[in-house]
Amino acid sequence: MSALTVREKLAILSDAAKYDASCASSGAAKKDSLKSGGIGSTEGMGICHSYAPDGRCISLLKVLLTNFCIYDCSYCINRSSSNVRRARFTIDEVVKLTMDFYRRNYIE
Repeated sequence: MSALTVREKLAILSDAAKYDASCASSGAAKKDSLKSGGIGSTEGMGICHSYAPDGRCISLLKVLLTNFCIYDCSYCINRSSSNVRRARFTIDEVVKLTMDFYRRNYIE
């Protein structure tokens, strides 16, 4: 098996992170600027939009460090028997991704 690029890992692990409920809205009404092409309308890999109590949209990087698992929970997409493509980030890769996204104003 060949080594995955950081971009391939990002695609796999950001997609897997969508099953994690940690980036849920605060309950504030969602403000969608996608149709108007306004600021914050980017929907890239790993970008999660969360909403502050005052309604501000905050862009966060949301990825898993890995989707490898030794357990076989029937409800989990990342269970050991699941036929999903596996990946894992190194800490340095996550730090570099986070800083690169931040410098480009993709995340706050």
